[in-house]
Order: sequence, then structure tokens, then C-alpha cells
Amino acid sequence: MRRTPWWLSAMLLSACSCGDSPSGGPCAPNPPDLVCSRECVNTSNCPPGFYCSPGRGTCYADCDARTGDGCRMGQGCTAEGRCIDVETAGDARVVVPSGDGGNPFVCAEVELDTERTTPNVVLVIDQSGSMTESFSGGNRWNVLRDSLLDDDGLIQDLQDQVRFGLALYSARGDEGSPPIGMCPMVQTVAPALNNYDAIEAVYSEEEPLDDTPTGDSLDFLLDQIEFAPDRSDDPTIFILATDGEPDRCEQLDPQDGHEESVAAVQRGYRMGIRTFVISVGRGTVSEEHLQDVANAGVGRRDGEPNAPFWEAGDDTGLRSALREIVGGALSCVIELRGSIEPGMACSGRVELNGVALPCDDPNGWEAIDESHIELRGEACERLQNGMAAELKATFPCDIVLI
Repeated sequence: MRRTPWWLSAMLLSACSCGDSPSGGPCAPNPPDLVCSRECVNTSNCPPGFYCSPGRGTCYADCDARTGDGCRMGQGCTAEGRCIDVETAGDARVVVPSGDGGNPFVCAEVELDTERTTPNVVLVIDQSGSMTESFSGGNRWNVLRDSLLDDDGLIQDLQDQVRFGLALYSARGDEGSPPIGMCPMVQTVAPALNNYDAIEAVYSEEEPLDDTPTGDSLDFLLDQIEFAPDRSDDPTIFILATDGEPDRCEQLDPQDGHEESVAAVQRGYRMGIRTFVISVGRGTVSEEHLQDVANAGVGRRDGEPNAPFWEAGDDTGLRSALREIVGGALSCVIELRGSIEPGMACSGRVELNGVALPCDDPNGWEAIDESHIELRGEACERLQNGMAAELKATFPCDIVLI
């Protein structure tokens, strides 16, 4: 089923703080901010909050773009650090300082259009020898591949709305011996829109190999992403589809790569990459390990509710699991045209159609990174089912990053 992209009607990103009366911009103190001595030709040479002063030939700011300090009463500070009269500001986005008496000032409300993001979904596929085991009228490898590559499969259906990528991973070795050749062996197709042909060309020619170095393979993929010169700003998720306990490249057997796998998933989460795990077959991977990976993949800590994982017993269950994971990432991740401090996001307020949503709640919202939030559970369903929606987000100034 093809989904039609929609627009959220508006997002208000507003902020407040509890500072004192204006005390000058970043170039006023002695010593001034080091940016004030940076040479420039135009404002694009200066960081946010500063403009290029023609008279000085350096970056400069009349006022603090976060607090408005440095502007007189009746003025506001623009994002470039210029003081302008509020009455004539028009559509300009300004931060207004407080007047005499030490009353808290209020940052001007900023109305921002936003749209549903285009997620990067990397299908991380276990290419170990056990994927040849019987499964749902075929074998695990072929049934999984068909669920992704069939004409009515996941990739063909959603490739114009999701940047799909592929990573097939395995290793070769004899039991109890070091790996033979390279470990891990990872074959990748970079995420892109309308990527079916590129993925099919690689995936259709491959067959299962030997072992399951899951942690090493995830670290290989994370290295590629971390050092990529053009890393996508949109959210990235890994869908890990495996049918066995993880190995380690240091010694492929016995299968004792559980801690290494969880550590790699935790590393991915710190990079803003969430991981969802599917067991291809029931009982092929211990539930304890699946739960550990699932929790690490979305940052759940001890004492918090467990994250979901999927055990697919047949073709129908496998397709359902894949669509459930991708559908959530596709429909409920919202881009903020501004940046916040994710660890303090819950001090803010998010409303959907005038109703406040709970933060870090299975039926509310959570901050994914500095510029994305995700609606979950019932909130996500309301967002998916509405023809239009008004989302309002309010955050304190001290967690808004300019």
C-alpha cells in the first residue's frame, strides 16, 4: 500500500529563560568572545549568532541571540546577533530581553513548518549457514529475501518514502579456529530512495555462508556512518534480522559474542541510530539476548519497561514485523527546524491538536536527537490517522541550541 506524504500544519518552537536584565552581547565583555576576532568576508563565514561587520572585517554580534542581552528596551536580538526594533521586526525572529526590575524575558514564538522525515533504514541480514534451515515452506534465507524483494514486498512498496540500505554479514571459519580470511565479511548497499534495483542486484546473487559475527559487523557499519563525509541528517535505524546466537571475530566458536553485540548496539544508539531486532524463526536466539539487544537499541535502562523484539515463526509473521518497524519510523518521526538538548527535552511540552503528550512514554513522545522527536504508541496512531495535525512544541531557552 502506497502512503501519501502529508504536511503537519505548524510547529511552534518557543522558549523562555530566567536571566537578569540585559548585560551586553558576546563582543562587549572584556575579554570578548573569540569569535569576535574571526576575519570574515560575509556572514556565511561566521557561526550562528554572529554577522560579518563590514567596518571591522570580523564576525560581530550586537547582542546575545539566545538571551537578547545587549539590546535596549523595545528591541529584540535576531539570529545573527543584530538589535532591531520589535515594532518594525515584522516576520523577523527575535529574542526580547526583559526590562528593568529583573522580570523574566520571553523568547519570541517562532512558527515553523515541518514534514515527516525520510528515514534511512538499513536491513542488517545474518548470512550465516543456519539460514538454510527449513522455514515456512522454504528456508529462512529465501523466505526473508522474498519478503523484502517480492513485487508486494517491503522495499518495492515503500522505496519512494524510505531510504533503504542493505548489509549482509557473515564470516568463514572452522569450529574452534580463527576466521579464514576477512572478518567480518560485510557486503553493503548504501541507503537511497528508489533503491530496489541496487539492493536486488546484490541480494539476489548471495547465499548463506558460515558464521554470525554480529557485534563486529555492526561496528563495521557504524564506522562507515561515523566517518562518512556526507552523513544524512534524517534518522537512521538498523533492522537486525538474525537466526542465531552471535559469534566474535576473535574466535568464531563457541558463540559468545553477546556482550560485544549489545555494546555495538549501544554505540549505535549513542550515535543516534536505533536498532530493532527480529529473530528469523522461534527459539533460534535466546529471548534474554533478544531483549538485551532490543533495550540497547532504543536506549532503555534497567528498571524501565522492556522494548519490543520480534520472533517470526512464518512468512506472515516476518512480513508483519518488518512493516511494523518501518511503519513506525516512517510515520511518526518529526523534524524540528531548530535544535534542542535531547537529555533535557522532557522539560519541554509537546501538544498534538491541543492535547499535551507525555514525554518518554510508550503513548507519548521522545527526543531522538537534537533535531528530531518521535511520537509513539497512541500518539503515533493519532498522528497517522489524522488528515492534518497541529503539533506545538515549547522548550525552555536553556535547552534550545542555536
